[in-house]
Amino acid sequence: EIKHGRISMIAFIGMLVQELDITFPGSLDLQGEYPFDQVLADGMGFQALANIPAAGLCQIVLFAGLADGAAMPSSQYTGGPQDLPGGFDGAAGTIPGGYPFQTQIEDPEQRDRTLNVEIQNGRAAMLGVFGAMCHSQLDSCDHHFFYPITHN
Repeated sequence: EIKHGRISMIAFIGMLVQELDITFPGSLDLQGEYPFDQVLADGMGFQALANIPAAGLCQIVLFAGLADGAAMPSSQYTGGPQDLPGGFDGAAGTIPGGYPFQTQIEDPEQRDRTLNVEIQNGRAAMLGVFGAMCHSQLDSCDHHFFYPITHN
């Protein structure tokens, strides 16, 4: 749940940024046939997937599979010596306070509160991403977040 929440938080921010027409420069392929700014030409969410080449979608699925199976295998989460939620062992980069260049939060109450906040934010982001993708399927409006700002 923590891992999916983190991915959803990143995805939600990505959807917000793309709604403001902020994209990477360049192209999805080396030939320049699929520029980044054309991915959202037909809409956000599921419509945007149709503008990504099949090889690109395969790369996304392969990367997600490798990340889930090799880099962050859920089957090996043990909870570590502190029996942390989600099975994270407390190593740097896996829990709040364990981000790069920091050490783990030592105070048990502060660590539990921080973990609960992260889990709750992740749950909200999962619902937000799902809601935005469902809203992108509606015919009534093409924009999700910034309609008053981008269409004055």
